[in-house]
Amino acid sequence: MQLTFSPALGEQTFLKVAPAASERPAAQSILFRATFDSRESLLKAQADGVKIELWSDVPAGGRSLGEWGASQFSTLAAQPESDGTPIFSLRDTEEEEDPQREHSLYVHLRLPHIDHVGARFSFTYRLVYPSGDVKWLGEYGRNGELVIERGLPGVNLREGWNIAEDGTYRTHAFPGERVLGHLEDPDDWVCWSWRPSDLPTFTRARKGSEGLAIVLSPRTYTRQVNVIRPLVFVASHSATLKITQEGRIVLHSSSPFARVSFSVLEHSRDLLEGVAALCDGEVCTFDDVSAVISCRSLEAKLPLHIIVLPMSDNLDGRTTVPLRPRDFPREVHEWDGLVLVSSDLSSVELFPTFAMDRLGLVGRSGCELIATPAHKASAGERTAHVALLTPYKDASVKVEQSVAHTLPTPPPSPPRSSTATPTSGESRQSRTPTPTPARPSMPTESQGRSREIARPRRPASSALIPYRSPHFIRRYLHMVINVAFWFWSVFVRALATRLVGESVTRRISGFLGLALMKTAPPATPKVVSPEKPTSETIQAEPRETTPEPSNSGDAVSESNGAHIPDVSAPSPQYATMETTPVAPEVQPLPRIVFSANVSPSGSTGPIVLVQATATINKFKATVDGKSIPTLDVSLLDGGIQRLTFGTLETGGNFELSFDI
Repeated sequence: MQLTFSPALGEQTFLKVAPAASERPAAQSILFRATFDSRESLLKAQADGVKIELWSDVPAGGRSLGEWGASQFSTLAAQPESDGTPIFSLRDTEEEEDPQREHSLYVHLRLPHIDHVGARFSFTYRLVYPSGDVKWLGEYGRNGELVIERGLPGVNLREGWNIAEDGTYRTHAFPGERVLGHLEDPDDWVCWSWRPSDLPTFTRARKGSEGLAIVLSPRTYTRQVNVIRPLVFVASHSATLKITQEGRIVLHSSSPFARVSFSVLEHSRDLLEGVAALCDGEVCTFDDVSAVISCRSLEAKLPLHIIVLPMSDNLDGRTTVPLRPRDFPREVHEWDGLVLVSSDLSSVELFPTFAMDRLGLVGRSGCELIATPAHKASAGERTAHVALLTPYKDASVKVEQSVAHTLPTPPPSPPRSSTATPTSGESRQSRTPTPTPARPSMPTESQGRSREIARPRRPASSALIPYRSPHFIRRYLHMVINVAFWFWSVFVRALATRLVGESVTRRISGFLGLALMKTAPPATPKVVSPEKPTSETIQAEPRETTPEPSNSGDAVSESNGAHIPDVSAPSPQYATMETTPVAPEVQPLPRIVFSANVSPSGSTGPIVLVQATATINKFKATVDGKSIPTLDVSLLDGGIQRLTFGTLETGGNFELSFDI
């Protein structure tokens, strides 16, 4: 078993502690790491009951200044499970795990923000065996040493900064370009950049960033002993901040009165208010867990873009952030419902009412959400929610009734004959033949089509054989695909995402959703235009029959004096069709019409989310009366359908209609 420790023994490690703000006391995190040579070595040590401990006089974990104590190495603690509140997981595309984490153990200490600047603390490591034996890993007089100094972890600032009482760094700028400092490792950071009248952008610090305000968020917390924290830079309107690919923090100013403020996120409530004002937004939440900022495009009022920045340094990589609609901007409370969508459209959550809260599982770098109204339309027991993700304003939704249509008039069924079967007493019949009842002739051809007079009845022996109609087969296929989609969403999708990636699983989900739509039974049956039944009848030629002589020798019946032929069965009576029955009327389907004034979409077209309690049919989308193509239809979790339409070079009145 080979162990590597960070920080190492026999060396000095300098820790930067940010200035403390009186109104928001905080603590600086210190991370000790013990790395095994392999995962197998770690598992073997745990199986043997060997404990690795840190022995130090750092005043943390309930110890007072100057008191020594032991802290056991362990895996990083995961987030506590929710108390039944639904979890809304948000992926961080820039998040990156430490490759050594799977065979490493950690000790996480929080140094309180007391005035420890200039203080020195010692530490060493030891192994504790199940027998009680202790093996010290350091040498006498060669303990590790922590030296506390004023500063911000992960950033080296140049001279010229003043520290205010609230812990904020401030400096004045001069016309031209000035280097304010540099990032120790640009790969440890990602940037949220704000420009005037524009939505924020999210990039890696290594790729460079520029704006009037920049929020630096850590990509990982487990790489350094001195755990880095989210930072906020804000410049005045006459200046521009820039982070180069090499990690230099540069200020470009055109005025001698420009100013720059810089602080850790915990002390930046006032700075974030100015950041949110750049894009017509506000700070919705600012507490010990997270800071939530809303912003919007100036060309359109909706949708809202919500930036969630984790406040705490959760070393496990995920932070549970309450997503409470009541904490969002006031205008949200006037909506019929709320739809939250991740920026990459991979996660969608519908809040039909504002009584339900969610817990967002957010990555360490934060995330961006799209919040848009769920416009509700109801027609009897059928309800639909429509949400537009493209920038828009002045939206409305209404319900129209489709034009009613009638089913074809069925031909009347021929009545059964009421003629009784002759008895043995009536066997002597008249020799004079009587005409049989008239039977309908073969109908004439109408509009080039020939029709049969009647469909032959199925024999009684095949009465139990079901008729496999196309509608039955279609419903059967829809049921099978529905079960397959449920099995895919519940059991297979999460595993497939890890094996083949998100893009492939998204295509499979889209294919299954398209198959569900194609096999869904239509809301109304397809009918053929009714044809007028013919009322022509002809008399059948009388059939000559030869009566059998009776045993009694009488040739003529004395009761009515008529000659009745001897027949084996009576002939059926056919009625002439004189009246047309009233055709049943099919109830019209509700048609939902959603309209909004949209902005030009650039490289992407309008994206609409639809959730309904009934099958959705007959999509039609137009802009200023001109049809636009439907590029993609995907079925998401919760029965939500995502519709993607063609690109809009110019804005206009967007209208979407469909039947439910």
